[in-house]
Amino acid sequence: MKKILTYLVILTSGFVFYSCDKPAPTQLIDDTNTELEVELLNKNLDDQYYTSGADTSGIIQDLTGITNLVSVSGIKITNNKNETLESSLAQAMFFDKSKPIKYSDGRILAYQTITPGIIKFNNVEARLDTFKIRYRDLGDPKVAILGQKYVLYNLIWGFPDPFYFNYKSNVSFEFIPSGPGNNLTFNIPTPAEITGRVVLSGSRSDKNLRAVLRWNQNNTKRITVIMGLMRQNQISSIPIYRMKTADDGELRIPERYLNQLPLEKFEKIVFTFVRSFEAYHSNGTDDLFVSSQSIHSIIIDIP
Repeated sequence: MKKILTYLVILTSGFVFYSCDKPAPTQLIDDTNTELEVELLNKNLDDQYYTSGADTSGIIQDLTGITNLVSVSGIKITNNKNETLESSLAQAMFFDKSKPIKYSDGRILAYQTITPGIIKFNNVEARLDTFKIRYRDLGDPKVAILGQKYVLYNLIWGFPDPFYFNYKSNVSFEFIPSGPGNNLTFNIPTPAEITGRVVLSGSRSDKNLRAVLRWNQNNTKRITVIMGLMRQNQISSIPIYRMKTADDGELRIPERYLNQLPLEKFEKIVFTFVRSFEAYHSNGTDDLFVSSQSIHSIIIDIP
């Protein structure tokens, strides 16, 4: 039960919001591999205080530019004991752009959410859950309650919700407004399942850590790999790099991306493989950003 609760906390951890204490992500183009695009997500690893959902949601972007979000995920998490837990997650968030939540200097952190009706995934009605984010403002850790979001997740044997992600298929979505307006229904296409493997060699003490990533290739488009670090006794990772590469089954991460990090301050490294579909779907007034992804996160002790 303790292990299930730990995964439950990880699964429902939320999304990454970029705080005002750090600059925006910086794009790096690897000069040794023209197929690899690398984005630096966090520069100051000593000044982080937020809820990370990169290991599970696959979405690590700033959501302030999105009015409505619908996301479905098939998730696998492999821990450092090589145990894998599979789960399914569906979420929907509707933001009220007239109600911003701001940092103390006036910049917008996020927007409050609204719940304009009933949401169903695969004909299962989603529950309302508190949507909160942790962030840092002028050096002080804070928590913001955005409101509520719609959520379904199946952690194990249908617990707690009977929602199952269908790979290489579709997830049906239905919105039933509580006020005037027509129902909105459509199918969300889902990608093929991704299964990753990581070969980590070298050591941080010798500063020669190397990582070779392999996965079941699909050869249809690019995939995303999110690399993060975990401190001791933490269950959420700090995302460091977002890498985009061809879905050809193998990626050798340039050593400098690993060995320039302060690895002595962390206990585990997390590689998250994401194969996804993303598109906008118009509901007649506001666009829905729709995302579906197959995710496999692998947690490894740093040698």
